[in-house]
Order: sequence, then structure tokens, then C-alpha cells
Amino acid sequence: MNQKNFYKNITGTHMEDAPKSTRKQYRNRFLSYRFEIMDDDNIHSISFRGKLTDEETKKMLASIQNCLYEKTADRIQTYLEQNNIAYTGFVASRKPLNHSRTMKLAELFLHSETCNSLDTHTSSADIYYTIIDHQQPGNKNNCEGCYVVVQRTPALNKCQHKYNIIGQTFSCNETSSNEYGYFAIRENKGNGLLDNIALSNGEPVLPTFGCIDMTWLLINIDSIQTAEQAVQHAVK
Repeated sequence: MNQKNFYKNITGTHMEDAPKSTRKQYRNRFLSYRFEIMDDDNIHSISFRGKLTDEETKKMLASIQNCLYEKTADRIQTYLEQNNIAYTGFVASRKPLNHSRTMKLAELFLHSETCNSLDTHTSSADIYYTIIDHQQPGNKNNCEGCYVVVQRTPALNKCQHKYNIIGQTFSCNETSSNEYGYFAIRENKGNGLLDNIALSNGEPVLPTFGCIDMTWLLINIDSIQTAEQAVQHAVK
């Protein structure tokens, strides 16, 4: 379907079904979307400009829940086309991941005091999502990694964005079973400062081994306020 028909459909059908506040937010222009997914070896990046309601965005995220990270770009574009959602400039890329830089990015999300420091990484997009699901073995059976999900939306005012962050950095030793983790749930208020809604330092909140549902954690990031809720959504 061509771009003209996409635009006609989104403005004539989907937008009429959306709440008035959502229609007002999205009807005037295309917003830029950026996704970054980091696994053990690669960074998968997806970007496009489009018009999605909040509900459509959640459904798009749900469409990638059970797919491999390297298939995310195909799944997102398929969702846009099958649901006749207006979009343009779709670009997907993959490049090798640097472990040290990935851990520093996780530290940035989990420890920065202000939104300005995060904007240096995310400011190229109106709406930004990331999933970091990464660990790397080291010497003597040591392992270091992180789980992080981030949502950035233009919800506060013209000058600031709303951040929701859930994440954990961890280290462990397979031989001794020693584990250490730093876990935080964070969000910002209107003053541009990042607040810790929940914080744990010591025993990891999320398991360092096993299957973590990072996409479901991201989909529900708005409603998760405690470590216990994070575990319920993330651990299969």
C-alpha cells in the first residue's frame, strides 16, 4: 500500500478510534521512532517516522515478544504494513556490540541524575525504546552483564521527555555461585531529575541465568513500581 493510502487510513480510521488526548498528540505530524536492542553480540537498530497511537505502539511491541532479536526489524515493519499504519524512512541495521560500551550505557541509564545526560544518547528520536539483554563471560568462570529496558516519550512538556527505566547490572561466578546485582526502577518528574522508584543493591533481583522476557517488561514499564512486579513480568 502506498504512502498516500497509509496516511488516509491512519487519519480517517485509527485516529477517530483513539482518545482525544492521543489524537491531539499524534495527528499533526509524523514522530520519529528509534529502537535499540542489544544482545550478547550485536546491536540491532530500527528507526522510522510514523503515526501510532499509544495502543498501536503497545501492540507493535507485543508483536516482537516471541521473536529472535535479529528478526525484530522484519516483525516491526510487517506490523506497520499489515495494520495500514502510516510510516516512512524505515531503516534497520546491525553492528557488532562492544561489551565495555554496553555496560557503560547501562550505568548511564541506571545512575544518571538528570534527563539531560540521557538525552545525549536518545535525543535523535521523539520516541525511543531500548532493550539491553547482555552478558559476557570473563576469566575464571566470571560473568558480567545487564538487563535494561528504557522508554522515552514526549509526555511532559515541549522541553522535556518522560523516561521510564527498569534495569539491573550484575556479575557472577559459575564456580562459586557468588552473585552481585544493582537493580533500579526509575522515572523522571517535571523537574528534569531522575527518581529511583525502587532500588536494590546486593543479591540480584532478576536471575543472572535463565530466560528473561525483556519485551514484556518493556510493554508494562509504565505500571511496574516494585522489584516484585518486575520479577513477575520478566521471569518466565
